[in-house]
Amino acid sequence: MEAVRRYQVTGYPTIVFTSSDGGMISKQVGFAYPNDFAPVIETVLEKEQAFVEQLTKLERTPDDAKLNAQVALTYLERTQLQKALPFSKKAFEHDPKNKTGLLPNLHNQLAVTYATKVEAAMVGAPEEAEMYFEKAVSHFRTVIDKYPKSDVKDPAQYYLGVTYAIKGEFDDAIAVLEKLIHHTGDANIKQNAEAMLERVKDLASSN
Repeated sequence: MEAVRRYQVTGYPTIVFTSSDGGMISKQVGFAYPNDFAPVIETVLEKEQAFVEQLTKLERTPDDAKLNAQVALTYLERTQLQKALPFSKKAFEHDPKNKTGLLPNLHNQLAVTYATKVEAAMVGAPEEAEMYFEKAVSHFRTVIDKYPKSDVKDPAQYYLGVTYAIKGEFDDAIAVLEKLIHHTGDANIKQNAEAMLERVKDLASSN
């Protein structure tokens, strides 16, 4: 069950390709014939080789902001938050003006990772849930306030609203989602935000 939760397995059959340290390189959901499956394996091997090469380069140039950000993003994609954190810190330190263009996405992915931990921790570990919540909000707010022209600003605002709702802070969730609906130019995000807003209002009225 731990593997099912960690790798977010929602259907069967599911094949998870992992690295030697347990990181999820890729996930194949559903049946595939052998001829269709071979390219999947090749892609996984290529991804792993590329990541190993990045880590090797980073050993030679440990302060390279772009490499640190790329490695951090890969670890986050592999659901390895703790491994991502030191590389994220270096990326932020060595690229204060976002010359790499990667920092908004890095903040957003860190925020999403922390946000996914909030609900799971709320029942048995409320202090941890609060910590995850605060970190998620901080990273989402950084994207929204510091990188307003970023492609991930609107998604960050949407997920910030969702995170407030998960935490039960419905007034904040409503305010964030309503603001997003009024300014976003993305039809899909607007539609999702409107649907989420209705759900949050229903939850707020029932409490």
